[in-house]
Amino acid sequence: METARSERTRQWLAAHSLDTEGDPNDAARDLMPEIRGDDELSDAEKLEVGLGLLEILNAYWVLVELRWFVNATEDDALWDTHWQALREQLEQPRPSEAVLYSLWVDWFEDIATVERAFHEVLGRDAGRLGEDDEGLQRRAGAVLKVSGPVPWKLKFPVYQAAAEHERLRAAVFGGVLYSFHDVYGSLEIQPALELLDRLDLPSETEHLEELREELAAGHANQHHRD
Repeated sequence: METARSERTRQWLAAHSLDTEGDPNDAARDLMPEIRGDDELSDAEKLEVGLGLLEILNAYWVLVELRWFVNATEDDALWDTHWQALREQLEQPRPSEAVLYSLWVDWFEDIATVERAFHEVLGRDAGRLGEDDEGLQRRAGAVLKVSGPVPWKLKFPVYQAAAEHERLRAAVFGGVLYSFHDVYGSLEIQPALELLDRLDLPSETEHLEELREELAAGHANQHHRD
C-alpha cells in the first residue's frame, strides 16, 4: 500500500541520495537512523517519512524503529498518527504481516505497552464489529489471530463481542488457540471453554477437539503444564 505519504518519503530519499535497494530489513536498518537523525525534520515530519518508508518496504525493522520513536515522545498527536497508520495497514485486503508481527512480538508481549496497543488496534472498536465495514472486519480478524500474549482480562470482552458475529468466529477461535500455544499466551480455562461453545464451530474444525481436551484437563498453556 503506497499513498501520498510514501511519495513524500521517496522525495526525501532522493534529496539525500538514498535508496531502498536490497533486503527490505537491511534497508530499514540503514535508513531509519538517517530519518530520525535529520535535524531539518520536525518530530511529526520524521514520523511521516518513517511511515512512508513502511509503506514502501513493508519491513519489520521500520516498525522496530518507529516503536522506539513513539515510545520516546509524550506528544499525543504523534501517537494518534502512528496508530491510525497501523490501523490503515491492517485494513488492507492483505493486512501487513510486518505490522502483525510487530504487534505480536513487541507491543503485545510488553506489559508496559500491551494495553494501549490492543485498545488502539482493536479494543476501541469492539462495539462496532457488527457494522458493514470491510476494513474493520479485516483488521479485527487479523488482530484476533495474533492476540495470544494480550492479558485475558483485556481481550476477553473483545473476544465476546467478536463472537457475536459469524464472520469473526474463526478468528476468535484462532485467538483462543494461539493463546494456548503461545509461550506468552494468556488464557483462563473456564471462560475459554464457554467461549468455544458459543462459537458453534463445525465439530471437524482443525484443532478444536484437541484444544477442548487440553482445557478440560486443566491446561491453560501448552508450555506451562504442571
